[in-house]
Amino acid sequence: MLKKIFFFYSILSILLILSTLLSCTKEANVEPLINAEDSEESAEIFTSIYTSSNSGLLDNLIHDIELDGTLSKIATKNGYTTFDGTSWETLNSSNSALRSDEIYCIKTQGAITWLGSDDGLIKCEGSVITVYNKSNSSLPLNKIRSLEVDLYNHLWVGTFNGGGLSKFDGTDFTVYTPGNSNLPNNSISAITKDNIGNIWIASANGISKFDGSTFTNYKTTNTPLPNSNVYTIAIDNNNVKWIGSNGGLTRYDDINWTTYNMENSGLPLDLVRDVALESNTNLWIGMAGQGIVNFNYSTNTWKHFNSNNSNLQNNFINKVSIGPDHKKWLSTENGITIK
Repeated sequence: MLKKIFFFYSILSILLILSTLLSCTKEANVEPLINAEDSEESAEIFTSIYTSSNSGLLDNLIHDIELDGTLSKIATKNGYTTFDGTSWETLNSSNSALRSDEIYCIKTQGAITWLGSDDGLIKCEGSVITVYNKSNSSLPLNKIRSLEVDLYNHLWVGTFNGGGLSKFDGTDFTVYTPGNSNLPNNSISAITKDNIGNIWIASANGISKFDGSTFTNYKTTNTPLPNSNVYTIAIDNNNVKWIGSNGGLTRYDDINWTTYNMENSGLPLDLVRDVALESNTNLWIGMAGQGIVNFNYSTNTWKHFNSNNSNLQNNFINKVSIGPDHKKWLSTENGITIK
């Protein structure tokens, strides 16, 4: 009798082990990279690195890069810089009409390049520079954090805490704040448009959809959004929203919410600062402190690049910009890195 009981529990243990092994195959597939500990030098994964010591950059803190044809437009802590592949040109308060050297964001609208600065909204049209601020317009705050051009060619302006969201038609600013609308927060970290004309806003209190008349708010209190501090929203061709927050990466298809974080995926850090789409299923995720991750949604494959396993010179990624040649330009806190 004892032998039969022992045999029964032995078989049960084996089945439990097999079940555990099989369940592991459903987890994220994290592809190993060359580890710096296994070689004298980190893997040369990134093809070009530009800093103030080897280029025309006046500062190594890069807030944003917009790729406009062959011209790279760069927002830095010490001016607005352009790079055409050969020459670097910089505008700042010492050589132009810019009132502030710190440029946070860039948006191209036809022949106009808009800059969001520490002291107003800047319009660059050829060699003519026009500055909009609280003293000469209805702009609610001078510190500009985010920009977007909608399907109707209106410019949307997001400010740091205090100014909310504004729509600029070229003449007037229409201002939305929690005081005059149901916008949930005055600090607007990112603005993007979907395929049917809605504006999506990332804020310090979740995300919002604006259809032209009403804000629909998605917060931690009424959705599975994991964290209130949202930094970025990327929208793919299927209108799926990819949301980066202090709670990781969240996918929202207008019905279902799925969050990827340190505990359930190959994401090494939950502090997501930017998401760039190379395709509907191929994402590049910039983090505050752990470099960049390439996530293939179709295969659930994660590749992680940081300063320990590659030649990435800084692990704080503010923005990821992808050109038509599929090159990835990383805005870091120590220059520009290209893959």
